[in-house]
Amino acid sequence: MTELFPKELAELTALKNDMAKYRPLSKEQVDLLNQDIRLEHVWTSNALEGSTLTRYETDSIINAGITIHGKSLTETLEAVNLSQAYDYMIDLATQKEPLTQAVVRDLNRLATLETAKNKNMAGVYRVVEAWPKGREYLHYTAPFEINSAMAELIDWARTAIKAEHPVQYAADLHRKFVSIHPFSDGNGRTARLLMNFALTESGYPVINIQPDAKSREQYMLALSDYQENGNEAPFTKLVIDYTRETLEKRIKILRANEVAIKEAENDTNLPRKN
Repeated sequence: MTELFPKELAELTALKNDMAKYRPLSKEQVDLLNQDIRLEHVWTSNALEGSTLTRYETDSIINAGITIHGKSLTETLEAVNLSQAYDYMIDLATQKEPLTQAVVRDLNRLATLETAKNKNMAGVYRVVEAWPKGREYLHYTAPFEINSAMAELIDWARTAIKAEHPVQYAADLHRKFVSIHPFSDGNGRTARLLMNFALTESGYPVINIQPDAKSREQYMLALSDYQENGNEAPFTKLVIDYTRETLEKRIKILRANEVAIKEAENDTNLPRKN
């Protein structure tokens, strides 16, 4: 399997190794950081699918249990459901669970359980044709081929996870899954969960595609380029760029934490402990 951006991927490996050199954050700091990342994922991923909830409103729903006046029940449940699916994804990655069709189904099931038009269809492969919005000429995998396509995806993943750089594997898993589009609802959210499952189990941070108009267009165009032309490069590069930015931010936090600790140790009138 040929790496499209070997230099950039090597740089990500170096950043990940650099991140490991710093003193770890305290448990309290880790918990707060993880809560913020989870919030960011739920807000951005749902916003990419059209949710009008703001980051603050999403925080109120998933962390404080507060419903938002003027917002639909569907948007509220989408936030709650995706939060649960995210937690499940993190647990799977932490436990190094292998990717299976059951894992994929369960991620989709949790993400759409309360919002699917037919709740019995959560985690169920679709039986009707589907295509990207506005591009009806470009069909996703035909319904009668989904089972075999998903089996091939899992077989590919067993090899790719060992043969590819973790970030390229994460990007490939996302775009391959989206091109199959196996479910009636929640394919985008499931794809981003799968991408972050791949990143997290290899020690890379969760990345979140931003939902502003420019970032969303770049994301959708990169996926379209692969679906229409078989061009893998734009989407792989997009995931690489997000991963680099996230690693650099994490290193900045770790570096600032070390500086803060050293400053506090030196800035005291109390007797120093030996």
